[in-house]
Amino acid sequence: MSIAMPCSQRATAALIVMCACILFLVVSPWSALAQTETVIYSFLNPPDAFNPRCNLVVDTAGNMYGSTFSGGANNLGAVFKVTATGTESVLYSFTGGADGEHPIAGLVRDSKTGNLYGTTVYGGATNNGTVFMVTPSGSEKVLYSFTGGRDGANPYSSVTLSGANIFGTTINGGLYGYGTVFKLTAKGKETVLHDFNSAFPTQDGSYPYAGLVLYKGAFYGTTTLGGVYNLGAVFSITKSGAYSLIYSFQGGTADGQNPYSGVAFDTKGNLYGTTYDGGVDNAGTIFVIAKAGGESVIHHFLRNGADGINPYASMILVKKNLYGTTLQGGSANGGTIFEITPSGVETVLHTFVGGADGFNPYGALVQGAANSFYTSTFQGGKSGLGTVIALVP
Repeated sequence: MSIAMPCSQRATAALIVMCACILFLVVSPWSALAQTETVIYSFLNPPDAFNPRCNLVVDTAGNMYGSTFSGGANNLGAVFKVTATGTESVLYSFTGGADGEHPIAGLVRDSKTGNLYGTTVYGGATNNGTVFMVTPSGSEKVLYSFTGGRDGANPYSSVTLSGANIFGTTINGGLYGYGTVFKLTAKGKETVLHDFNSAFPTQDGSYPYAGLVLYKGAFYGTTTLGGVYNLGAVFSITKSGAYSLIYSFQGGTADGQNPYSGVAFDTKGNLYGTTYDGGVDNAGTIFVIAKAGGESVIHHFLRNGADGINPYASMILVKKNLYGTTLQGGSANGGTIFEITPSGVETVLHTFVGGADGFNPYGALVQGAANSFYTSTFQGGKSGLGTVIALVP
């Protein structure tokens, strides 16, 4: 099993610097047309943010927002904004200590207030991470500081807003040390809804790197390890904490293993996702769990120089087809953007080659103006510190 990633560092035996995110989009029927990739912005050295590893969120004016693990005035991470025309500004630079430091996951935007919500892996009162809010003007407020005990530690994923509450996951802490699912009220009261326990006989999953997807009143997510075979799992959990293990990955050449991404649902209730490893080339898979039950792999990524490998971010559903990114693979091993039909026909829409182009997209795609897809890359660009790119018809 290979779960070590390029450009990342282990903070603990289970702590790998990555992110994951989930977004649902409106249809844009241009997949059969020629695609053009454009670099909207190239990140620079501090005090700029740099090396984005997460998704972007877009407002109605076409402005894009994200966070970076490094960069900012103190090189402890930042929240940034990029306009549709490519003007970038750092909204907030983390200082370390109480305000949090090193955000990995993407942001969630409240459409009514414009406030941005996210997590930091470290920092806070005990250096175990935080949940924070940043206003459109750049004022930051810590909503909760994790203690590293029963309440969880080190949130890697973005949060999910539901009413006045915030829901999310931590990869460490909890009753058994394998991570948690938590709920946070508007007043800052945190409740652990589930403690992951990978030990026999529970084997319900461990280390949830991805965030939660709310579908018909329940949350769905993945764990990178754990499950019956300790190769990762798919789970569901209600807002009151009723937990169900949906599927345990088996690995090998027939099944995937080690999912870092979240899941997506189609209009029929079928669940789709990716695994970073496993499959015929041990390069990752795309899987579906049917509404009626049962998992099947619809695509095995191949190490053939053309296909992408090792999908890290979540896919997005665009009407009937799915779109996503691979962290590596393609002709220059810099990752790809792909489209796949529900029957498993995959098309590579763009291959990242480095240089002025981006390289290694950790983040998911998001839809912006003129039916374009946007994402960020960890490396590449004019300074080699990452980009914001658009893929247009």
